[in-house]
Amino acid sequence: MRFLRLFTKGFFLIINLAVVILFLAACLAPYISPAWFWPISFLTLAFPFLLGMLVIFLVGWLFFNYKYTLLSLIAILLGWKSISAFIAFHLPAGNKPLSGPQSLTVMSYNVAQFGLYREKDSKYNRQAMFALIKKQEPDIACFQDFYTSEKKNDFNNREDISKEMQLPYRYFSSDFNRNGMQHWGSIIYSKYPIIASDKVKMSVGPLSESLIYADIVKDDDTIRIVNMHLESYRFNAKDYNAIRKIKNQEDTGLVATKSIVQKMREAYIRRSQQADIVGNFIRQSPYPVIVCGDFNDTPSSYTYFTIKGDLQDAFLKKGFGVGRTFNGLAPTLRIDYIFASDDFKINSFRRINSDLSDHYPVIANLSLVGSGVPEVEVNK
Repeated sequence: MRFLRLFTKGFFLIINLAVVILFLAACLAPYISPAWFWPISFLTLAFPFLLGMLVIFLVGWLFFNYKYTLLSLIAILLGWKSISAFIAFHLPAGNKPLSGPQSLTVMSYNVAQFGLYREKDSKYNRQAMFALIKKQEPDIACFQDFYTSEKKNDFNNREDISKEMQLPYRYFSSDFNRNGMQHWGSIIYSKYPIIASDKVKMSVGPLSESLIYADIVKDDDTIRIVNMHLESYRFNAKDYNAIRKIKNQEDTGLVATKSIVQKMREAYIRRSQQADIVGNFIRQSPYPVIVCGDFNDTPSSYTYFTIKGDLQDAFLKKGFGVGRTFNGLAPTLRIDYIFASDDFKINSFRRINSDLSDHYPVIANLSLVGSGVPEVEVNK
């Protein structure tokens, strides 16, 4: 009996130690570029599960041998920076938008081309997304995976949103086009005048997208809005089907796994390179800055920490829980963000649960409180 107890204790200690090592390795991911060592990035996907296991061990050892709680406790303390980026602790009571002209409502939304390639009901999907966006009454709207067309009997989303949402000012990247008539990319809409705008290529290649920015003037202040869609895994229907089979233990998926891992590896490396470009661009902004985007990466990643830098994460300021924004694959994927410089006060943050896209829209209400911002005269 004593041997069994010793064996059981030793077994759980080894498992606990292994989880601690993997967890601490995941906490190093923000400091190690995947371009230099890409395997560590895979641990960022496991981060919430490793954290959950540490908590389970921590509670379990309290009942059986409290001195071993130090293993998990020390790991949690060492990894607190990553934990605090992953979980928000603000209750809804203090999460209210500020009404009035001094506030700014910002929406970020991967619109998945408004359901362009859905097998059915794509027209209904577009109408429902338009209604959702209009209901939020954003002052600034940043959309990723945006589609628009000048073809007859197709959807000119670029013009229609400006008219229907009363957002007359815009800047569109048009990263890809077909025959000069159909366009894909990211777009910024604004209720306020745009005095400067441009795009910056984040990587090379036929499928590379751009960081876009627009400098808007609200009252006497100039604000820079940045929007981006970082490299995705580019999983196709075959990949998602393979993942489903592996999760359901219907297939070992050795061949499929190799292809999936290769795509993930390439995406991690490209995103780290894009994050370096984006981070440097944001730091050079002469104005208060608001950053929106689909980063395709989690809060424990190199991508997140490199872009965020000293910016405020609106979800962490006013959200609660893990803030999932992607409705596929895993219940812990927060990959869509709104950041703001310290010139702003974050009044509220909301995530709208909607299955119209594979991403949930996120909305923040902010107030500009900084001073000493360079003034720019608007040409009338």
